[in-house]
Amino acid sequence: MEELLWIIESNKTINYMLKHCPYNILSKMELLHVKGKKFYLSQGSTYLSVYIIVSGKLKIFVSEENGRQILLDIYEEGNLIGEQEAFLNTSYSASVESLTDCLLIKIPNTYFLEWINLDKHFNQQLIQSLCEQMYELTNRAAKYSLSSVKEQVITTIIDLDEAHEKIDKKLVVESVSATPRSVYRILNELERLSFIQVNPKTISVINKEKLLIERKKI
Repeated sequence: MEELLWIIESNKTINYMLKHCPYNILSKMELLHVKGKKFYLSQGSTYLSVYIIVSGKLKIFVSEENGRQILLDIYEEGNLIGEQEAFLNTSYSASVESLTDCLLIKIPNTYFLEWINLDKHFNQQLIQSLCEQMYELTNRAAKYSLSSVKEQVITTIIDLDEAHEKIDKKLVVESVSATPRSVYRILNELERLSFIQVNPKTISVINKEKLLIERKKI
């Protein structure tokens, strides 16, 4: 409990989320320290807790029958995991995996729902968060259905470059609705044009302005 209270005091994002949380709800929260690639929640499974990300990065993805993964988002500090499923009392619609070492706050679903009823401040935050998720998913669906493979690749690279210091090549491949071979072909083309540099595991943006111009040409 002492570590949780210290986090609430020292982390502005978490403080904003939890500052009006009733003590009886706080007392039911648990801190989890998890390693990269070691924390996994499976699509189609049911879980009894909601998680708040204090630090670290987790990927949210869906898996097709052939085993191919499609990246939906990367969650970071302040994001919630499992809140929609807690509301609906249903199984996970996507899988979750830690990309880095993470610190999470774990809350049993029953106390999470009680918290929402008691804390109007958090209730409003949650509504805003759900609206933002719907907005992002709508944009992502439009990208998959209306954009060419090349446009998807460029958009994904730009989005990941703005959000992260290093672009994971595997995440780029998972984010595009095409075969890995098609994605690698586009990556090689962009590298030949000196827009990006493709490394064994990462991608570096060399000329973002030209990438944006190239996307407009499509």
